Amino acid sequence: MDVIKTSLIIGIGITLYYLLLQWPIDNDISDSSSQEQQEINTFVDSERSLSEPLIPLSQTSQEPAKVAQKLKYFQIQNNDLSLLVESRTGRFEASSLKNISEQKGSEERFNIFGKTYDANSGRENIYFANSGFYTRTQGYLNPLFEKITEQSGVGNLKVYILEGTSGGLNFSRKIEIENTGYSIKIEDTVNSVLGEDISITPYVVIERDSSAVEEGGLMYTYLGPVFSSTKDTYEKYDFDDIRESSYQNKSVGGWVALIQHYFLSAWIPDQNEEYLYQGRYGENSGRYSLGYTSRDSVLSYGETVSTKNTLYVGPKLPKQLVEIEENLDLTVDYGFLWWLGKPMYWFLDLGHSLFNNWGLAIIFLTVALKLITWPLSAKAYVSMGKMRELAPKMQLLQEKHGDNRQAMSQELMEVYKKEGVNPLGGCLPMLAQMPFFLAFYWVLLETVELRHSPFFLWIDDLSAMDPYFILPILNGAGMYLSQKLTPTPPNADPMQAQMMKFFPLIFAVIFAWFPSGLVLYWLVNMIIQIFQQWWYSRGTRHGTGSVGSG
Repeated sequence: MDVIKTSLIIGIGITLYYLLLQWPIDNDISDSSSQEQQEINTFVDSERSLSEPLIPLSQTSQEPAKVAQKLKYFQIQNNDLSLLVESRTGRFEASSLKNISEQKGSEERFNIFGKTYDANSGRENIYFANSGFYTRTQGYLNPLFEKITEQSGVGNLKVYILEGTSGGLNFSRKIEIENTGYSIKIEDTVNSVLGEDISITPYVVIERDSSAVEEGGLMYTYLGPVFSSTKDTYEKYDFDDIRESSYQNKSVGGWVALIQHYFLSAWIPDQNEEYLYQGRYGENSGRYSLGYTSRDSVLSYGETVSTKNTLYVGPKLPKQLVEIEENLDLTVDYGFLWWLGKPMYWFLDLGHSLFNNWGLAIIFLTVALKLITWPLSAKAYVSMGKMRELAPKMQLLQEKHGDNRQAMSQELMEVYKKEGVNPLGGCLPMLAQMPFFLAFYWVLLETVELRHSPFFLWIDDLSAMDPYFILPILNGAGMYLSQKLTPTPPNADPMQAQMMKFFPLIFAVIFAWFPSGLVLYWLVNMIIQIFQQWWYSRGTRHGTGSVGSG
């Protein structure tokens, strides 16, 4: 049996398996019975606060026509981000990333928060974030913001103050935002002029439907909630999980985020306090709510309660995310190989700083990885060279034993032992490189800087498919040439040999749907691999079989 090719087929199969694990799943599952949530001591039973999503603007229960007429928005912005705050509820209802376009070459800016209409369900999809206060008797407290003032901050800081009055309570929201970046610091304050005590609960929330994000090519990326707590620093609890059973977890510090390909929104609280994190599904609204509440406060006449949080709305930029909170950069999801992915991204970013081109940065990182794994590759190709030298003896054994594969295998193992050849020597080093290849795949898939970034010539977007399929064709041709340089033992399984012949074509078709940045990586990797195969087969033919032969 050709153990080398069998092992390589298994390795490639495992690689494809992990890629296919991320295939988008239809979230439109049948409704399941919700499980009752138990009250956690020292916290309000916040089940109502997140299980009853905020009423959509188009379905306001009280005075719908009048409310619709009175709606107005306040703008919060810096050089990178623009947010619209709806005056009545205080929601951050729309966001525009000023320097990121919706489509390549388009003047339309990319939006994370906002409204869309779903023709299939007949619903208005809405994605927003909010913070403020909640009571058991009145539900969410609408601040009814009436005015906004802008103040001068320290250095490059902008400060906005929103003020409003509702139901005997005075509300204010202080928003601090740097001139650049995608995070804002928010301090919500409520002051009572009521003649009675009132128990209030500070909260934050993100609401969104489960509609898929449109992506080109074969994009296998996660869309859904992520929670970080003392129990688990990075816990995915997707939309299907929430519909089956609401999420609830108490933690000191932590954060909650809703991530998608390249972008996210996240709430980050004071890391020294304790919070109740929740994720719920609203049957009526068809939307998911995720957020957290902090401890109840009893508000008496003249007293004030404040809560501070940070909101991030923007691309997955590791440097910015880690500055906000230590583990927030985990939302740049490199999968289970994150420990390889992080240094790879650092090296990719270094390549961009050197060449000012993300395509050249990919080549730079690919070459660096091949140099790091060169000893493993060298051992594999030297072993293949030794196998090639034994090919005449193997041919004689095959003629001697005919179809008696058991006798053939036994005598072949004796030859291997006598000649000092390890039949797995060619495949195990190659399999050892698979984690590097998988980690690089996730790094390229999660690197938002590649979005709409040009390379050279016809490749004007490394995150999109090759429009002329030139890179996939070149990759298939390289794989075919690599096969020709790989020795085929005479006892190889004919079925496996036939399967291997189709691999270049199969991978060329698959790569046709991959982002060109990923295919560029595979192509450069293949070119170096062919050079390595030629180099060590050359050394073997000249009688030098050592790893460092040249």
